[in-house]
Amino acid sequence: MTPAASLMPAPKAREIRALTGLRGIAALYVVFFHANGLHAFPMAVRPFVSHGYMAVDLFFILSGFVMAMTYGGLFENGFDFGNFKKFLLLRLARIYPLYILMTVITAIMITTVLSDTYRFDDNVLRALPFNITMSHVWGLAYSIVPPSWSISTEWAAYLLFPVSILLALWLPRRYALLGIAAAFGILIAVAYGPQWMTHHPHKGIGRLDVVHSYAPGTTLRCLAGFYIGLVAFRFKDLVPARAAGLFLPLALFLLCYKSNDVWLVAVFAGLIMSLSHDEGVIARLLQNRVVYWLGLVSFALYLVHDLVQKIIFKSFPAWGVDLGLSKMTWVFVSVAISLGIAALAHYYYERPSRVWARNLIKTLENHTPIFSRANYIKLANYVRSVAVRPTTPAE
Repeated sequence: MTPAASLMPAPKAREIRALTGLRGIAALYVVFFHANGLHAFPMAVRPFVSHGYMAVDLFFILSGFVMAMTYGGLFENGFDFGNFKKFLLLRLARIYPLYILMTVITAIMITTVLSDTYRFDDNVLRALPFNITMSHVWGLAYSIVPPSWSISTEWAAYLLFPVSILLALWLPRRYALLGIAAAFGILIAVAYGPQWMTHHPHKGIGRLDVVHSYAPGTTLRCLAGFYIGLVAFRFKDLVPARAAGLFLPLALFLLCYKSNDVWLVAVFAGLIMSLSHDEGVIARLLQNRVVYWLGLVSFALYLVHDLVQKIIFKSFPAWGVDLGLSKMTWVFVSVAISLGIAALAHYYYERPSRVWARNLIKTLENHTPIFSRANYIKLANYVRSVAVRPTTPAE
């Protein structure tokens, strides 16, 4: 059995609009999940909404799938430092501009105007360098922007990408499947393992809502989901588009019960594989203009919503801002404001900065460095010519 040569991604992978829409729905799910933590939703919907932390696991699987589709071909022939550098720079161009902006804004606000109402269980100046390098959740510091814990763990997945993509995509399939078994084993250990793995009291009940910066399970949760997404891309053609009609209702059902987290990861992988064909009724629903737009602004929404919610639910009451609105009304106000700020951030900062960063990368790639091999040879030849130049005999 040869490696999946026929699965080599195209040099420029096409966008799968259904997966973009799915990412938008997942981001909105996270927003409501965090709002539920600040104001309890009605009991009729609370079990479903309080399970929204699993949307991040969907992100991890989806990210691995898209990374395999877009960049898997860079490592078909093994590790190449130039391709690895290109991969990391392109990922930084995608996530870092908005991430660092929100990190700096949040750091400034929680040490000034929000200092009395925003709880941060660390010293901001001590935590800032680790947050700037996106290494904070590797047991180094708390997240200044709380949702950024997942960005820190994904950065770890990017650094391991050459190894994981080789195992998932280019070695014989038995090795990819052994990796899948290991990934699910890791998730089971995180969900049911000892408390030192998770640093939360939900030991033994199967929950994957592990976000603590000093818990090894936090990063392992991401690495496992990311790898599952890589392998899902390899075997995507085994799951037909019509299977989305089975996986989506099953996912919605399981999201109502918190003891099914590991099973949900498997269902999410199947859902992504079925939607990757971009065909069928479910795919068309996710390609809807509004849902697709949610996917476009999803990264900005993910990063900005927490600060908006903390201001509305923590700072406004302390400042005497009420306006006579109910708590649930404030929930929807916070969602609307978050969406508005996310749209502005996406169109006027995230997208332009991404284009600028990608153009800078291209410029640097085409620019011959001062200390290139060609310039070194020229310099060496010049020095040699001067050193051996014959002296003019004295007259």
